[in-house]
Amino acid sequence: MKASRYIFFFAFLLPLTAAAQINDTYVIPVAGNTAGAFGTRWMTQFSVFNPQAYELKVSVTYVPTLGGQGTEVLVRVPANAVAFSSNVLADFFNVTGGGALLVATFPEDNPTVANTVLARSFLVTTNTFNNSPSGTFGQTIPGTWTGLQDFNSEGISAVAHGIRNLSRQGWRTNIGAVNLGRTSITMRVNVYDVNGNVVAKNLPFSIPPLAHIQDSLPVEVDRGSLEFFVDDSTKLAVVFPYVSVIDQLSGDPTYQSPTLLATANVLFFKHAVDATSIGKKIDTNFARGVRESATRLGEVEAKTN
Repeated sequence: MKASRYIFFFAFLLPLTAAAQINDTYVIPVAGNTAGAFGTRWMTQFSVFNPQAYELKVSVTYVPTLGGQGTEVLVRVPANAVAFSSNVLADFFNVTGGGALLVATFPEDNPTVANTVLARSFLVTTNTFNNSPSGTFGQTIPGTWTGLQDFNSEGISAVAHGIRNLSRQGWRTNIGAVNLGRTSITMRVNVYDVNGNVVAKNLPFSIPPLAHIQDSLPVEVDRGSLEFFVDDSTKLAVVFPYVSVIDQLSGDPTYQSPTLLATANVLFFKHAVDATSIGKKIDTNFARGVRESATRLGEVEAKTN
């Protein structure tokens, strides 16, 4: 990751963010319902807000850790209301363990709603927290919709920074990702120290098709950065990486969704300075393909009052 090679997208982040606050399709890269250390439990709180003047049916697809059969449910969210779950994997899917969520509204589920992104748009956020006897420690994991594809084809990587993984000081870093492609891919990670020196290069993490993974960062670093790349021979997979840094003395976690970076060649020539085309933005058609691979469980109840 060299300053001369990469251009950070400051120029378009502000106008793009202002123009695209809501969407009809989101990925939550990690969700959990699993036992933690010392009698604690990790759970994911889930909240969907419908800003429309009419009801929306929202589809939630669970993508399991290490792959396997996914499942999908529908949640009715009244106008201007919130559908809420304190433990989404237990409440919606009756599962323990971990995974990722694909959250979307489809025209076939909402036939009376105009078939536009804006008309079906909603908001979603989650909080994965450790429910300990002394209280809760959580990390907000918002919905995202732009992921990485094959680096050799796209020239796009992603970076998270300020990373600490030092066991002697009580810091632990987990890295993970969800692969929404139909074939296995390799996610590679470069690790740099606070001064930009290479600590490790091309650390490989294999991700099965339609699967979530999470693993410990295998090298120590203090206030450093991680750069993520995807190797995918099919060039069809979309991968959403993340980083979670945990203070083991308090149990408090901090979540990062890495920021997309591109080479100057990609930004100014291949994509003709169309910043909105950087990365793969999943849409209804892409989400439909993922949903069709899952077992559909029907409608579930969520708290709306």
